[in-house]
Amino acid sequence: MAGSAAGGVLVRGDSAGDSWAYVAFRLSPSRAAEGYYPELSQERRRAATAAAERDWLADLWTDRLPVRWELRHLNDPADGRITSVLFAQVLGADPVAAERAAEELCGVLGRPPGHAVADRVTDSAEIERLLAPFTPRPGGIAEIRKLIEHRRLTRAWHNERYGIAVARLDAQDPSWEAVWTQLARYPRRAVVSVCLEPCVAPAGLSEALTYRAQAFGVLAAPGPPDPLFGHPVPGDPFAAYAEQLYLAGAERYRGPGPLHRIRVSVATEGPEPVPVALTEPLARTLSPTGGAVVRVPRDSAEWHAACANLLGINRLWQEETYWQEVPEQLRDPAAPQRWLSDPGLVASLSDLVDADEASAAFRLPHEEPGTTELFAYRRQGADGPRPVQLPRPAEEDVRTGWETFQDDDTGEIRA
Repeated sequence: MAGSAAGGVLVRGDSAGDSWAYVAFRLSPSRAAEGYYPELSQERRRAATAAAERDWLADLWTDRLPVRWELRHLNDPADGRITSVLFAQVLGADPVAAERAAEELCGVLGRPPGHAVADRVTDSAEIERLLAPFTPRPGGIAEIRKLIEHRRLTRAWHNERYGIAVARLDAQDPSWEAVWTQLARYPRRAVVSVCLEPCVAPAGLSEALTYRAQAFGVLAAPGPPDPLFGHPVPGDPFAAYAEQLYLAGAERYRGPGPLHRIRVSVATEGPEPVPVALTEPLARTLSPTGGAVVRVPRDSAEWHAACANLLGINRLWQEETYWQEVPEQLRDPAAPQRWLSDPGLVASLSDLVDADEASAAFRLPHEEPGTTELFAYRRQGADGPRPVQLPRPAEEDVRTGWETFQDDDTGEIRA
């Protein structure tokens, strides 16, 4: 892949003759008092911060050209701080068109909400380094995906006996402090990356989801009496669960509001597998009810795809990894059409997010007064309260998912 640079824009060409332009901004929390929304309680301040980010993402959304946003949080094991970088990747017919399109996006990209500060990266070599800080080894990269579940139903819908449901990322204005804290304390280089690709609702999606919800609703209700025992057949619990998800999806993914395709990656440098201390807090942050799962590539080909997704801001499909535990016969697109386990519909839902889901994942760096200082600050004064610095845990504590540190005042060892 060839690359060129011009004034803070990195341009790459691919084998198809297309040109991709990249621009980047370092983000850090604002130390200005107004950036903290000081007149609000902590809970309301968090909601105000999330609302401001949701509005900013809506301003970024476009369907005029192929574009992706990526927000990366990279740790520095030397000082325990996080560097956050916002990328834009734009497709152009030629290098000049790609560069021009990227520059047009910089106005909104460089003006995040008041609790964050953007500092443009003007060196294209630095953009390239930030795009590929390291190459994860097999086992050293994972993605957080929506949970896909399948069940054999208690009674058939026509000739179908299996149903599939896709969970949603149901966090409401979540705090990312647990994720950022684990990342900052991790003793080797690591990155948490969230990619959003603006999109429109697929044609007929809302109607298709409504029809599936109605079918599952029939199976969720008690059936006709059993001819042998004379008692009504109980409703299927999984069908009731799927009905609610499909009904909610029909409403949420209707459009024309901003929808995105999402990819969430976690990667670490070195031979160790990506630790649960990084992946599990992220999955719980995106879905406290268990609707997000950690998926590690199943084989070498899918590891290459996961690395290409992270290092190139891509969304390459990983068949075995993304389909989770769904058997092959239920994901064959060439099979006769199925209502309750349509593989095309399931694949489409698996990475589609609405404005609430997108903003819950695309959290800009921010810190509360009096909390642990986690982020690297750039081009800002020392105004504002200084967050409390906590000691870093030992490497073996992070690897097992536990952290221990000694309280400086009491000498007590805490976990």
